Amino acid sequence: MEEQKVVFVVEDDPVQQKMLQVHFEQLQGNYQVKTYADPKDMMQHLSEKPFAIVLDHFFADKQKTGLDYLAELRKSHRHLPVIYYTTLNDESVKKKVADLGAEEYIIKDSASLVRLRTALDALNAKSKKKGIFGRLFGK
Repeated sequence: MEEQKVVFVVEDDPVQQKMLQVHFEQLQGNYQVKTYADPKDMMQHLSEKPFAIVLDHFFADKQKTGLDYLAELRKSHRHLPVIYYTTLNDESVKKKVADLGAEEYIIKDSASLVRLRTALDALNAKSKKKGIFGRLFGK
């Protein structure tokens, strides 16, 4: 059986948190989700080496956005996969997110759970290829 991948979900809406956790843990089964309402709390747990982070754009404190935290993440965790998950349909924000190296920009709507799942599965497949390559060629 495949080992569960730990995914950090940074979302200040408790309903969204629970929905994502149930979707990935119970319905899909191969992800373990740790939820954080505050990105500062999540940043303190990066030593746990999550497989990926699902990062919201807006937070209740309104002091920083997900862009600020994505930029901060890139300073110390350049290769950690981040999926930007937002209600904001803004091309300038989308470009900034891409420039900061996020893997996906997913807008919250009726199909977003499917797009999130597809994005996580693509990251999983990519990491498996790297793992096989590394074992075959001693990397």
